[in-house]
Amino acid sequence: MGHMNVRHYFGRANEGLSVLCLQLGLGPRELQERGLMLRARDQHIRFSKELRPGAGYSMRAGGIEHTEQVLSTYEELRTVSDEVSATIVTELSLLERGSQNAVTWPGKVREGLSKLQTELPTYAAPRGVVQRASRTRPTRGEAIARGMLPGYLGPVTPADVDAEGVMRESACIGRIADGIAHFFTKLQGGGRPEGIGGAALEYRFVFHSWPRLSDVIEVRSALSALNNKAMQVTHYMFDVATSECFASSQAVVVWFDLVARKAIAFPDDVRPFLQERVIEGLVI
Repeated sequence: MGHMNVRHYFGRANEGLSVLCLQLGLGPRELQERGLMLRARDQHIRFSKELRPGAGYSMRAGGIEHTEQVLSTYEELRTVSDEVSATIVTELSLLERGSQNAVTWPGKVREGLSKLQTELPTYAAPRGVVQRASRTRPTRGEAIARGMLPGYLGPVTPADVDAEGVMRESACIGRIADGIAHFFTKLQGGGRPEGIGGAALEYRFVFHSWPRLSDVIEVRSALSALNNKAMQVTHYMFDVATSECFASSQAVVVWFDLVARKAIAFPDDVRPFLQERVIEGLVI
C-alpha cells in the first residue's frame, strides 16, 4: 500500500497516551511500582490522510470526559504541514496487571485531564462503524457457526508484548492486519485486480481482556455490511485454548487505486458476489 500500516497509527496513539499520563502525574515508574498498566477499553480511529515513508508527524491530545475508572481522550495525528492524518478517541482504563481488573484513576490525573478539556470535532465522529459498542463477547464456536472466516492463527510473541508480557493494543490490531489478506482471499475466491489495494477508512476496536506471551490467538472475520464503495468488516480475536473473545472490532474498508491513490467503487460484477457473503447481525 505504500503507507503506514494501521497498527502503527494505534501504536503512536497509545504512546501519546503514555506521555499524556506522565504529564498528568502518573508515569511509568509509578505504574510499575503499583503493579498497574494503561490499556484502552475502546478505541475509534478515522484515517484522513496517508502517512507515506519518511513523513514527519506529531500527536496532540486532550480530554473529552472522565469517570472514576475511564478517561475518554481525543488525539489528532498531524503531519508536519499541520494536516490531520488520523483522529483517535480512546476510553482508557487503569488495570491491575495480575487480575486485569480496572481500578480508580488517581484524583490528580482526573483533575489534570479536566484542564485539557476539548470538544470532539465532527470529522472525528463515527460514520461506518457502531456509535457505541455493546461489548458483547462471542465465543469462537459461535463465530465459526456464523460462518466467519479465519485470518490469523498463531502465538503471542515477545515482539507483541510489553515488558511484563501483556499484549499491546497495536499488536492486537497488527494480528488483524497480518491475517486480512487470508480473509479477503477466502472471501473473494482470489486476489484483487492488479493495481488495486485495500485501505481502511475507520476502525472501532473493543478490548475485553489481554492476551499474554505465548497464548495462541485466532482472528475470525466477516463481511458485515456493504455499499457501492465501502464494506464493513467485523473481526473477533479469540483465545484458542478457552474459546473466549479477547477483542472485537469493526472496520470500514475500500478498494484503493494504487496509482491514483484514491478509493474506487466496487465493479458491477463484484458487488453482487460480495453482497451474497454479508453476515448480518454481528456485534462488537
